[in-house]
Amino acid sequence: MRRFLKYPLGMVAGLVALFALGVLWPSATAPLPDAADSRLIRNARIIDVERAIAGEPTDVLIEGGTISRIGYGLRAAPDLPVLEADGRYLLPGFWDMHTHAFKLSPQLHLPLAIANGITGTRDLMDCPGNDDTLIACVADKRHWTRAAIEGRMVSPRFVEVASFYFERADMTPGQAARLAADYRARGLDALKVYNRLSPATYKRLTDEARLWGMPVVGHLPKAVSLDNAVAAGQRSFEHGHVFARHCFRDAAAWRSGALDAEVPTALVERMVTHYDAAACARAFAQMREAGTSFVPTHVTREEDARARDPAFTGDPRLAFLDPLSRWAYRDDLKSTVVRYPAARGEAALRGYFEHGLALTHAAYRAGVPVLVGTDTAIGGFRYHDEMALLVRAGLSPAEVLRAATLDAAHYAGQTQHHGRVAVGNAADLVMLEANPLDDIAHTRGLYAVLLAGRLYDRPRLDALLDFTRAQARSPVNATKLVWGFSASSVNGEL
Repeated sequence: MRRFLKYPLGMVAGLVALFALGVLWPSATAPLPDAADSRLIRNARIIDVERAIAGEPTDVLIEGGTISRIGYGLRAAPDLPVLEADGRYLLPGFWDMHTHAFKLSPQLHLPLAIANGITGTRDLMDCPGNDDTLIACVADKRHWTRAAIEGRMVSPRFVEVASFYFERADMTPGQAARLAADYRARGLDALKVYNRLSPATYKRLTDEARLWGMPVVGHLPKAVSLDNAVAAGQRSFEHGHVFARHCFRDAAAWRSGALDAEVPTALVERMVTHYDAAACARAFAQMREAGTSFVPTHVTREEDARARDPAFTGDPRLAFLDPLSRWAYRDDLKSTVVRYPAARGEAALRGYFEHGLALTHAAYRAGVPVLVGTDTAIGGFRYHDEMALLVRAGLSPAEVLRAATLDAAHYAGQTQHHGRVAVGNAADLVMLEANPLDDIAHTRGLYAVLLAGRLYDRPRLDALLDFTRAQARSPVNATKLVWGFSASSVNGEL
């Protein structure tokens, strides 16, 4: 018997050893940009995102990662690197205003962001404690930002880092206040609220945050009205659900839980067919006066609406996802199909998605700041999809470009150094083959990306795509993800 047992036990021991080796194996490093942070860009057409115009070809001098001069025929030192634009279009780097970073994001997500022209990212979920095996913590994100600026790694700048979400329905106001103080002490920029928070706890949290000058961001808790949340000072609202759930005739009943027993398909239909335009008009006016931003992440609702579409579920860009994330992505789509069954469920979700686009258009026209965010697994690619959906919603390409750059910098209070191609601004730039003011799809045609003046030319961008695709297939990364998820303090919540 012992002889027979030793073989399976040996196999188990071997597998454990291999797993441990994968967890401890050093992570790969993405291909770095050109080391120089000073260079001359010649003959670029600068996109003025404020005035929505493309200028005549001109030169841009970058010194120490900052734009120092703009003008045709600039002279520079003979040994200064030169990027020939040949009439291509130059504009500020894009900011993704709803992302989530993980410990393995330097291998799986951050290079994909840079490869798609995203030079700034707003992280909406920090780790819940001082460290975590799965979720990247604020210290990681600060380090990655510094390293990217110095050319030592590939990453966008992290322009805002929000806390792990306040979600527990049984959390008392005092518990929330103590946890918020801990997050503030750890150096978080914002506090994130979620769906199940009680009105009393939400109020205590927003009161504390106002005293500290710390923004509250995230979801609109179900039991809190949008009017009250804006009045309480919530700085941003995420996802296209916000207006659909607030601006329908039975919104108060939904918030109270009186509609919880309703079939999900019927509830979504009710939110669309019982639309209350007056309620939305009041909310829009209140948000405009308060300067409250809206990040609709329409790509997430598109995932619901197209959960049965083979062209969508078989998106070849899913090859850039690791196996665990790909499984989770497709599992979410399958869950949506089960929750909203048959042709009626599919039609309801498509109608809800289109309704969300229309509400975003109405909000923007009413003066609500709309920002571009993804909150999805292949966020780098999907960022361009989100910009296209905002145009489909009724914004012009110029308005979407402004939302992706200057308006994002305004939200973060960083317009002094970001959001424009201007003297004194950081040289975080994208260069496009064609004019995006003519067609928003032209944002996909990247010729070059610069972060703090350091150049990712087209071959380097292609190398980042190759790197990310290879890392998504890496058994080492799969092992690290499984370990990170299983050992994380919040795996049950995720």
